[in-house]
Amino acid sequence: MLLSVVLCVAGVAAATATTNVDRKFAAQGTAAGLTADQIGTLQAEADGYLRELGGKQVALNRVELDGATIRIALPGETQPRQIGPGALDVNCDGGYADYRHFCAYRGKSFTGSHIDMYACGVYDIPESWVGPGSWDNNQTKGTVAQMMNDAGKVIYRTPPARSGDPNGSWTPVDRMRNC
Repeated sequence: MLLSVVLCVAGVAAATATTNVDRKFAAQGTAAGLTADQIGTLQAEADGYLRELGGKQVALNRVELDGATIRIALPGETQPRQIGPGALDVNCDGGYADYRHFCAYRGKSFTGSHIDMYACGVYDIPESWVGPGSWDNNQTKGTVAQMMNDAGKVIYRTPPARSGDPNGSWTPVDRMRNC
């Protein structure tokens, strides 16, 4: 038992030392069975979102924005893991947006890190989201989302809710209005 506690503390220390991971987030990763490298990968992606979009990191793989939540998946994994507080708040998991949510997925076929837009607003799409992606619009019946380029020009309007696209592209999209 003492050996496992020492190894757990050593893993948290290694993750914290290599990527400036908050100790509580590193502990969440260790408790979830992640390696120090995996913890560092999640933290690096969270740091990028925080720098670019603002918000507040509330768990190792979760960033809260005004009206939206970003959940971060490890590279190669289809969905974000359930880590830390709010882990059961999975409005976009399984490739399906819960009712009254618009979910933007970094990967095609509703996979990878995702942004759960649950309040009406304009949201920036991260610069790192280039190439294939997908989205699911399950807002109130008839709601149309608008995707805009970096000049703010609407380049695409979604079909009314309930709609989705498993094979879109985030490359031309700079921001979007989900309602």
